[in-house]
Amino acid sequence: MKTAIIPLIVIMTLCACGGGGGDVTTPSPTNIQPVADAGASRVVQPGSEVLLDGSASSDTDGQIISYQWKQITGAVVNLIDKDTVSARFVAPETDNREELGFELTVQDNAGASDIDDVPITVNIKPVVNAGPDQELNLSSPNTGAITLTGTSNDGDGTIISHLWVQTGGPAVTQLADASTSTATVTVPAATQDYAFSYTVTDDDGAQQTDTVSVYTTEIILSDSFADDSDWSYVNNTGYSADWSVVNGQLQQSNFLANRSAYEGLTSYHTGTYAILANPAMNGASAYRFSVDVTPLTNIGSVLSQGNDVGIMFLRQNDDNYYRVSMNAKHGFTRFEKVLNGTFQTLAVNAIGYVENQPMTMTAEVNGNAIIIWIDGDPIFAVVDSSMPASGTIALYCQDRAKFDNVQITEPPLQPLVALSSPLAYSVALTPGDGNTLSAQAVVLNQPVDGEVVFTIDDGIETVATASGKIYSAQFSDVTNGEHEVTAIIREADGTEVSADVNATVGTGGDYYVTIGDSITTGMGDEKPWNNDSTDGRIVSIQGYQARLADALTTTTGRPQIIFNEGVEGDTASDLNNRISSILERYPGANKVLMMIGTNDSGGSSVNPGTFENTIRAIANRIDDVNGKQVWIAKPPPTYVIGTSTLDASRNSVIVDYNQRILTVTGEDPGDDTFLGPNFHTQINNFNLYADYLHLNDAGYQVMANEWIK
Repeated sequence: MKTAIIPLIVIMTLCACGGGGGDVTTPSPTNIQPVADAGASRVVQPGSEVLLDGSASSDTDGQIISYQWKQITGAVVNLIDKDTVSARFVAPETDNREELGFELTVQDNAGASDIDDVPITVNIKPVVNAGPDQELNLSSPNTGAITLTGTSNDGDGTIISHLWVQTGGPAVTQLADASTSTATVTVPAATQDYAFSYTVTDDDGAQQTDTVSVYTTEIILSDSFADDSDWSYVNNTGYSADWSVVNGQLQQSNFLANRSAYEGLTSYHTGTYAILANPAMNGASAYRFSVDVTPLTNIGSVLSQGNDVGIMFLRQNDDNYYRVSMNAKHGFTRFEKVLNGTFQTLAVNAIGYVENQPMTMTAEVNGNAIIIWIDGDPIFAVVDSSMPASGTIALYCQDRAKFDNVQITEPPLQPLVALSSPLAYSVALTPGDGNTLSAQAVVLNQPVDGEVVFTIDDGIETVATASGKIYSAQFSDVTNGEHEVTAIIREADGTEVSADVNATVGTGGDYYVTIGDSITTGMGDEKPWNNDSTDGRIVSIQGYQARLADALTTTTGRPQIIFNEGVEGDTASDLNNRISSILERYPGANKVLMMIGTNDSGGSSVNPGTFENTIRAIANRIDDVNGKQVWIAKPPPTYVIGTSTLDASRNSVIVDYNQRILTVTGEDPGDDTFLGPNFHTQINNFNLYADYLHLNDAGYQVMANEWIK
């Protein structure tokens, strides 16, 4: 668009005064106006540099001596060199098609000016997605088809072309249909990583590209149990196991969790297991192993429920292996190592399984790193320098369970991060606000020039420091309460390729272990549905622990966790033998709740003096381990079997024991041994009992209430 600015030209006529003809002046020449040309309208791409070119402007009788650009419409941009023939700007990023208007004013050497304007349209970039990264397990010597499915759209036009290109990994033979949104390629059964780019072009010439990684992993072995020819069986309980294939699943149908299910003088659990005996596992040292596990309800009213199920791997023999076990009765998931016949706990939480609910348990052995998943969620991650060189896998249980879809692959190549501490649903002992919380994660297949970062509560990212496969960070000024810790692997360009989040990480609360006999375990609790803590830290089917944790959390305003380490039938002497293994499992615990003596009082009862010396020894051993505090409760009374009449003879012994407990807890006001509740008077009502000895649900509620006092 043009506007003329015409200067005033004064034509002067000279008039003669007097005599003959006078002189006449010749008019001065007329200046010709310059012509401004701001160039042609265009469609440009967001983020691109745009050149405004006024070089086609002209002046036929002189020269243009100045150019001046200015923006007149649209989203404001930063015009650079706006007083030259060619100004420039960067097109704004926009979610909507944007019209920008620019005006050029030119002036010639005679002072005449002209104006022109030009519209510039900013295109909307097409949106493209090459799809999520893929994992493909392949069995040799077969091949597998990778299907690449991209999606795209253009908000102000149409997509006119698609193009898939391989950008990483072993060269593929051919990408079929590479010029469409869905391409395919056939690859061999091998552990590899491939990368492909997907580019689309819209009708304004804008292009957008996204990439996808495909990780193929070779299957070492899979078994859906058409038969059990690849499996052999071991039973460490002294009871008869019953393994068989039932409806295409490997099932163990007998109950094996009586007292013989505890390992010697420790409280580690033993059971039966099916061992994979297949040449493919000979010398296997690095693999990912998964299996579907369904804990089953036991048949028979006298059989306890919720006993161990789990997996074993890197098993060399009965004295050397790793094991992950879950238990609904005690409420735990535990990652254990057995080296030369000695158990060691690598990680534990207070979350048990739900009976008759299938779950997938997975373990990956990768160099000196091990990662454990339950239903696809990383639960535990460790680096163990004393890992066995190789070993097979096994399926473990203490009572009825079924197993299916065993699969063993080579370790995949995709980047992977799994938090090792703090665990989800844990309590870290950082008393007082403003403390430091440490975080660690195991990282596999770290990208070149990538980095690992940690955050707490979605705050500022902290770059981790590395020591082998372990990456660490610290958070300062952490307040008491619940937190969420995240570990992230980023590519060199900042793209997130793997993340793990551990939620419900508590700080400033207490970490309890409860020890004793079957009353501590919760035998007789007939209501399994009310034994999960409100915050999700404790998942179990019996006992007072979850209810006590809820009450303590409410009372203190801080998160609490309580582990159940009661053992059916234990006496004080048994507990004294087990206490070291119990304390080994919970190095982070700061408080122990003990109740023992009921079994000591039965039959040929233990001498009260002997009982006193034993509980004193237990308390001293607890106190000697990092100054843990211990509370000792007085056990409740017992009844005559089959009646609602108190057992006078047995209760007289318990009264003697309770006097001895007073002596032990009152000996030294400076030590860390304290008197707990007097259940002998507080639970003195047959309506609180499930039988002559064990409490019912209401009784365990009273027990929780009394412990908190």
